[in-house]
Amino acid sequence: MALLLPLTDATSLPAAKAPIPRRTSSSSPDPGRSSRRSACARGGVKDEGKERVIRVSDPLRERGLPPPPLLSVPLIAGASSASPPSRSVTPQQQTDDGDERHSYYVNMGYAIRTLREDFPDTFQREPNFGIFRDDIVFKDPLNTFAGIDNYKRIFWALRLSGRIFFRAIWINIVSIWQPVENVIMIRWIVHGIPRVPWESQGRFDGTSEYKLDKNGKIYEHRVDNVAPNTPTKFQNGFSNDLQNLLSNMGT
Repeated sequence: MALLLPLTDATSLPAAKAPIPRRTSSSSPDPGRSSRRSACARGGVKDEGKERVIRVSDPLRERGLPPPPLLSVPLIAGASSASPPSRSVTPQQQTDDGDERHSYYVNMGYAIRTLREDFPDTFQREPNFGIFRDDIVFKDPLNTFAGIDNYKRIFWALRLSGRIFFRAIWINIVSIWQPVENVIMIRWIVHGIPRVPWESQGRFDGTSEYKLDKNGKIYEHRVDNVAPNTPTKFQNGFSNDLQNLLSNMGT
């Protein structure tokens, strides 16, 4: 049989005692603890017993300001946060550069082929002057001629002297090479059989250096004597000495 007991009022019961916190082994008072004060001001520190509440002020949040941009200040002093401007190349510029290089190599190849075909017949026919610029400069150790017209006269004088003083005259190409991309070198030997009653033959060696511009056109032709054992060296320049040599070989 169950018994009903009256409910006792909780307020009439004795209050439970809170446990007393134990002190640390250090008997000396903490000087920092004594200097702590309870502060309600913004940014203060409140220390009441074991509780420690730190309040940090956030003016951006309180005033409703937007957050600062990320890395708004350079990481290194004196450095700019903005990236350096990159050099942009348009497709049209790339196309123009490619066309210019293609034109250069086409003209350079055409110049080499023309020189290889025309050089041996210098004393027989007029060469192709389309590979030269109108302001072509011809140089030998002592003389300089400028202009395509003067350049043509040199070849005309060589053909005239060859026909007058020689029964046969020709040029052998020893080698053609390019020491650098814009230079064509030719080493050659001139052979001649003069118009004399006795058997005679002469020869001398030389080099021709052709310089190319950015379009693959020849703007300079330099001639030099390279064989130290050649009987006649260029004393008064190639154009004069060659004509004198042809005259001497034919008499």
